[in-house]
Amino acid sequence: MAKISRQRPPEVAESVYRLGTRWINFYLVAEGAGYTLVDAGYPGYWKYLAEALESLGTNSSAIEAVIVTHHHADHAGTAERVRSSGGARVLAGEGDAWIIAGKYPSHASPGFYRRCLVHRSGLGFVAHSAVAGGAKYRPVRSVESLTDEQATLDLPGRPHVIHTPGHTAGHFSVALLERGVLLAGDALATLDYVTGQRRIGLHPLNDDREIALASLDRLASIEAETVLPAHGDPWTEGLKRAIEMTRETGRAPL
Repeated sequence: MAKISRQRPPEVAESVYRLGTRWINFYLVAEGAGYTLVDAGYPGYWKYLAEALESLGTNSSAIEAVIVTHHHADHAGTAERVRSSGGARVLAGEGDAWIIAGKYPSHASPGFYRRCLVHRSGLGFVAHSAVAGGAKYRPVRSVESLTDEQATLDLPGRPHVIHTPGHTAGHFSVALLERGVLLAGDALATLDYVTGQRRIGLHPLNDDREIALASLDRLASIEAETVLPAHGDPWTEGLKRAIEMTRETGRAPL
């Protein structure tokens, strides 16, 4: 019997593929035969990554690096499996790398359970997290720390990393300058999974909301028409407009 080919993941920007679920996105950035993975979903998201790679005619050995935007389990979940199965480098901000390496417990943002458990959408997210392996953190045995505030990395897609603290201390966003794309991690979101509201703005939960809002200044000079968040659908009205709208509402509780 002929093998049935899997459907290719959505290409949401030039050679950038969206993986994950309605709750959480992570992204494959292609250049030639190589890939950079930006974020790594929950541990249970390995199946989405494996299916995507198969549909693209390759496997995890083609992933040269995983850039983990921050330490939370829904972003670091499959990173160690990608590293151990295919030899990928794993990179993360200096402020979060030690947590990703298992040297200190990863923790949810302040108010995560208190706020999620009083909203239907938040309850759904917590339930999904439990099923997807969020309660069992998978430390990465070898993590390279990103120490510069901004740097362009010699990896597929030429990712330009920008330190954007606030959601966590070591949070980094990733720009593909030649493609006009920002992979925002949790610096911006188009889905508030706590309430279910769809809007452009800050992530609903942050270690420090004021620092997260101030970090938008670090993104203001980036030329990007497409913003790809970890939570919610792509934003295609330009990064500058996204920042403007977030600043308008950012100081008010969502």
